[in-house]
Parts: sequence; C-alpha cells; structure tokens
Amino acid sequence: MNIKSILILVFVATSLSTTSLIAQYKHYADSKTHSRGITGFKNSLYLSSNTGLVYEYNVKTHKSRCLNLSSPLHELRDIDVNGQKIIAMQSHDVSQLSYILNGKPMRLSIDANAVFFDGMAMYALKGMLFGDPVNGKFPIYYTNSGGIKWFPTKTTVNALEGEFGFSASGTSIVYIDGSFIIVTGGLNSRFISTSDMGETWSSSKLPFESKASSGAYSVAMNDLNNGVVVGGNYKRPEDATRNCFITNDGGKTWKPSKKGPNGYRSCVIVHKGVYYACGTSGIDYSLDQGMNWSALTTGKFYSLAVLKNKLYASASEGRIAKFKLVK
Repeated sequence: MNIKSILILVFVATSLSTTSLIAQYKHYADSKTHSRGITGFKNSLYLSSNTGLVYEYNVKTHKSRCLNLSSPLHELRDIDVNGQKIIAMQSHDVSQLSYILNGKPMRLSIDANAVFFDGMAMYALKGMLFGDPVNGKFPIYYTNSGGIKWFPTKTTVNALEGEFGFSASGTSIVYIDGSFIIVTGGLNSRFISTSDMGETWSSSKLPFESKASSGAYSVAMNDLNNGVVVGGNYKRPEDATRNCFITNDGGKTWKPSKKGPNGYRSCVIVHKGVYYACGTSGIDYSLDQGMNWSALTTGKFYSLAVLKNKLYASASEGRIAKFKLVK
C-alpha cells in the first residue's frame, strides 16, 4: 500500500470518528430561547428558560410543551423534577421559584429581601438553594418538604471580598451522599460544603484566577472524595488555562488538570465515572477523573443532562443537542 492510500484511509477513519460525535439538534422553543437549566425524568427533558418559561421536551416523540405559560417569571436558570413536581429557580433579584404540581403552575416566594439565586440542588424531599451575598452573607435556604417550604440555614456563610456565585447552569450547587456542596467565584473562589443541612460548614480555597468574571462555575462529584470544578473567565471563552481543578480528598486540596477543557466551561456533570463539561466554545469529556480532557464537539452550550443513555445539551436558539455517551 502506498503512502497516498494510507493517508486516504486515515482521513476516512478520522472523518467517520468525527461524524459519530456530530450533534443531533431538535427545537423545543423559538430561536430567542435558551435554557441554562436542564434535567431529565422518564421520557422527558425539562428546561428552565431565559424567557421565564418551563418547557417539557419528550425525547421519544420530539414534541415540546410549555408548562407555565399562564404564570411566567423572569429568567429561570435551574430546574429540578421529581414525579409530578417541577421546581424552576428564578435569577432576577426577586427570590421566587416557579412551582408546578400536577400540571398547575404557581409562584413561591422564599425571602422578602431581594435575592439573586445562583443554584438549587434537590434530593427526594431535601433541598438547598443559595444566592449572591446580601450584607456580606450568602443567603442559603433549605427544605425538607420537597420545595414547598424553605427556611434559612441555621448557620450563615460569610462571603469573602468580591466573592459570589455564578448562575450559569444551576450546577454551582450539588448534592452527593448526604452533603450539599457550593462553589463560588469572583475575587475569591471557594468549595463550601455541609453534611447537616447547614448547621455547620467547611470550606477550602479554589485556585482560580482572582477576577470578577473568573472562578468556579460548576462542580460535579463522583463520590464524596473525588470531584471536579470547572469555570475560568467567561470574558475569555477560548482561554483553556486554570479552568479545571480536581480533588481526591473531598475538597480539602485541589490540583489542576494536566490537559483541561478547551476553554471556559459553565457546566460539568459526571455519569458512570465519565465527566462532561460544556461552555460557549464546546463540550469536552474526561475518562480519567478530570485529569485529561478531549473535545466532544464545538458550539455554544449552556448545560448538560443524561437521559435514556444519551447525553443532552441545552444549546442556543431554542435547541437541544443529543450525543452518544462516551465509553
């Protein structure tokens, strides 16, 4: 076989490999819509949109419907679904949630103060949500009723200078094995956790760049000890430096990836030991606990979810992208 034939075979093999990762796009809303919150339940994806509307998209029929058209809020940036209960979090300086129960939408006010919510995490009847600092303290609330009633945590968390949360994908707070974990950014970036619903807290410094537009945008934990934080500087979306850090001791210490994601990333999730991260320049994945990342695709994406053994990404222009999971 001559060199020309070998090069042709290599090109064809590479093209086939790349083609298998091309996204399948479907529209769930109009082109002015995008959703920073996405989650899956049974055969449907649920999305919380910039227009204050909640959408259900059936991955089998490819049909979508709006669930709160009669009661829209302002921009919604996080969402959780459990059975007939859907909670979407508003990020608009007013502490309200969109609560949909058995198809009936209603609004829930959490605090009389103006609070800009950054993220929400739910597990069965337990839940926690937090917002940007008010008077030097992070407003953090918990629920034991599946989100019907919320209360301030017993112990507050003081914010450091220039520290706040990012509501880029609703994944700046997660639940794992009895603990709620929050990550922050800005001039100071931290990993903050509680295992007793906010009675006590522990924290550690995250080594992101100290700038208002930099820090930890998202966290994913494979278990209580092993996890990944991603972020960077959203004003420099192509910058792949200092955008991913790894812990193997529950957040006490952090080390950078050897080869990080290909730019600023606003969301990271983990599924069966594989990490996926997305941002405005594409989606990456890691097979070695976040140490090395490979490009899955390019494009603008806001958040990620796994449903029916497929990876779904919330994209621009009212679209959802579907990918095969990496094995």
